[in-house]
Amino acid sequence: MAKADYRCAYCEIIFACEIGAANRAERRGMLLYCGRKCSGLGRRKWKSDEQKRAEKSAYDARRRKVLGDQIRAQKREHFKRTYDPVKAAIERKKNMPRHVAYCRRPEYRQKKRAYDHIYCAKRNYGPFAEAALTLSTLEDEINARASHYQIDIANDTLNKTQKRRREYASIYNVG
Repeated sequence: MAKADYRCAYCEIIFACEIGAANRAERRGMLLYCGRKCSGLGRRKWKSDEQKRAEKSAYDARRRKVLGDQIRAQKREHFKRTYDPVKAAIERKKNMPRHVAYCRRPEYRQKKRAYDHIYCAKRNYGPFAEAALTLSTLEDEINARASHYQIDIANDTLNKTQKRRREYASIYNVG
């Protein structure tokens, strides 16, 4: 076979290549490389990790939209086949200290308190939950501004023991 000198498309050194292979590559619009290493490097996309992640994320979103039900069914079937309650309990115990530490964080406790307040209002009052939340907020504000003395008078709990003694004495005519 006849050979000629060509320039590598990646490293740009001159190398000998068969003329038939060069003609075939030219017809197909392909580049010529001096070897497998340059061929592999020359065909790489040279994308950044961020670009690869963005492309993969877009691909996954499209795939989930088209094949969502099928993917969920496969995952459900795989879970049923491979679930082991003993292993799952061990994994839960491993994560427990981390979860407990997370639950003790002040920002979590604040968020959880607000969530529970809304959840209980919805459960207890249904369509009137918003009114119940407003009333609760108002009561909290009143209690925050009032002193214990004022609260006891309003609830009729000031000197409760003395009142009970007097009522008992008046009912049973005790001295």
